[in-house]
Amino acid sequence: MSDSSGEALYIRDEESGCFWSPTPLPSPGTTPYATRHGFGYSVFEHTELGIRSELQVYVALDAQIKFMALKVRNDSGRSRKLSAIGYVEWVLGDLRPKSTMHIITEADSQSGTLFARNPYNIEFAGRVAFFAADVETRTITCDGRSSLGVTARFGVRRQ
Repeated sequence: MSDSSGEALYIRDEESGCFWSPTPLPSPGTTPYATRHGFGYSVFEHTELGIRSELQVYVALDAQIKFMALKVRNDSGRSRKLSAIGYVEWVLGDLRPKSTMHIITEADSQSGTLFARNPYNIEFAGRVAFFAADVETRTITCDGRSSLGVTARFGVRRQ
């Protein structure tokens, strides 16, 4: 048994319905990934169906914040409609099964940010987790508990 990650990013071709993750898991593409790590960061490079992605994951030096910067380039020779989809399932406690029923989520319609908190956990009661995408066109879903997502839709013109 393994502990699966509670977060994922996906890239989806809206015309074909094909999707893959910019990282080797959870939904690997059909071609190899290049991964490199350094102090406080990781970079994942991948090309799938003519779409080149580079995901930089790093942490702030002065705060408990993780950043993910996704760059996408169209090398397919034609215009494409793509979505970048982010998913997160917070624990905000010691164990996911114990915390899930207590996590409260809300979406800020103005900023497009998802917020989550667990007021029933003594250690995490005053803490707020957030998930946001820095794009104008996005949709937000949350079920009031721990399953949350942000979808950023964008078009990529051919190079």
